[in-house]
Amino acid sequence: MNRISRWAWLLLICAFGVHAEQFVDQGDYRVHYAAINTTELTPQVARQFGIDRTRNEILLVLNAQQKIDDRYVPIPATASGTATTLLGHQQTLALRPIHEAEVHYVVATFTTLDGEFMTIEADVLPQGSNATIPVRFKQQFYRD
Repeated sequence: MNRISRWAWLLLICAFGVHAEQFVDQGDYRVHYAAINTTELTPQVARQFGIDRTRNEILLVLNAQQKIDDRYVPIPATASGTATTLLGHQQTLALRPIHEAEVHYVVATFTTLDGEFMTIEADVLPQGSNATIPVRFKQQFYRD
């Protein structure tokens, strides 16, 4: 399996496997987002991108896009964010860009307990935009 299809597979798992497609629109920009347990990654994909596959690690994937000629095109972005438990324990996300062929992602991992509800908040700055796009969602995470 080549690198493009690995990340395409990851994005499909993130966007459609666990939840319906999730995104935030702001003007001509769109940010797709998803969070999955790292054990859902193949060992090869995890190793290639330096992600530990453990039962308590969650992978956050952000994908910024810009609307050009009535279709959305992936573009580079930067982001900052946090993952917070219901009890208020906050983890600052070490978001980093990954570029695969024509697709750009911003990813980070964070830890969670089995059955834990988390609030994920990220401010995404797409290349070419002057304003960040806030991504906010709550999700309950289970160990495999």
